Amino acid sequence: MRAVRWLGFIFDCAAILAAVAIKSITPSSLWVETHYSNGAYPAVDHVVRAITGPLPFCLGDGLFAIAVAWLVRYWIVAIRRARGKRLQTAGRVGLRTLAILCAIFVWFVLSWGYGYSRIPLADKIPVHNERTDEDSVGRFADRVNDELSRDADAAHRDPLPDTVIGDRLGPTFEAAIHRLGDRSSFAPPRVKPTLFQPMMQASATTGFTDPWTHEVNVDASLFFFERPAVYAHEWAHLSGFNDEAEANFISVIACTTSKEPLLKYSGWLLVWENLPQNVHLTHTMGKTAYDDIMAIRARYERNVNKTVEHASRSTYDKYLKSNHVKAGYESYRLFIRWMTGADFDSAGLPIVRAGVE
Repeated sequence: MRAVRWLGFIFDCAAILAAVAIKSITPSSLWVETHYSNGAYPAVDHVVRAITGPLPFCLGDGLFAIAVAWLVRYWIVAIRRARGKRLQTAGRVGLRTLAILCAIFVWFVLSWGYGYSRIPLADKIPVHNERTDEDSVGRFADRVNDELSRDADAAHRDPLPDTVIGDRLGPTFEAAIHRLGDRSSFAPPRVKPTLFQPMMQASATTGFTDPWTHEVNVDASLFFFERPAVYAHEWAHLSGFNDEAEANFISVIACTTSKEPLLKYSGWLLVWENLPQNVHLTHTMGKTAYDDIMAIRARYERNVNKTVEHASRSTYDKYLKSNHVKAGYESYRLFIRWMTGADFDSAGLPIVRAGVE
């Protein structure tokens, strides 16, 4: 029994020290880009998804439920057995709880979190500042309007199933991430249902990538024309682009450079949803595209709980800022600057600085 206690104490100390070390030592962006994002991470992702991918259920959901239930039971049983030594017992149990949380944090950083520190796209994509002013964004908004109006009817005539979307999206997605610095090939993940579907709807969360198990969940209430862009956004996270603006940008590029009307339409819808609220439009939107946008808004009003949404966004904002994303939740919209100010080649891919691709 004493040996077991000593082993437990060693685990506690090791986990806490490892977490402190990882939190204290931040490698350079160049090191992360070279040795993690294009080094260790693809191998880790391959191993993790080889385990979690074939499962018909979301392992992350199960692990979360088990962890919470175990911790609650652990505390209750320990306090009941304390027999007058509750303060000492609480200290020991608290240390073990802290150690477990530290171990979870260590795995988060090693399996995915370091990606927040890779070279940002803002350093890879030259932007013409004179093309990011209010007038330029207004002209771009008119273009987005025109693209939506042009592709809407064709997208509705050919609503591709999820398996086909993955096949059609794959080539343009790989072209986008390779242009922006990823070296390895990308295998699309299996999108799984989640126990937290009601929470996703209530908080207006369209998709989620589990950084511990590398599983992807998508809000089941999404319309078929929203799904391709949400898939590509979550794929971008899984390929190592953790930043929300970067994931949105990659999603839009992957979708809009496709020849499939549905994929292009979905990508331009994602752009539309992230345009500034005060943008000035001069073009009239087609009826089909307009009806789709109204349907998205109606679903939002029907499903979203404003209190839950606010709490979710506030928490995620703090999470992003703690992981070096200065804009926090507002970072989602920042890719519009690249859409208006960057240069693109004939294939629709962004022009990057030398040495990136």
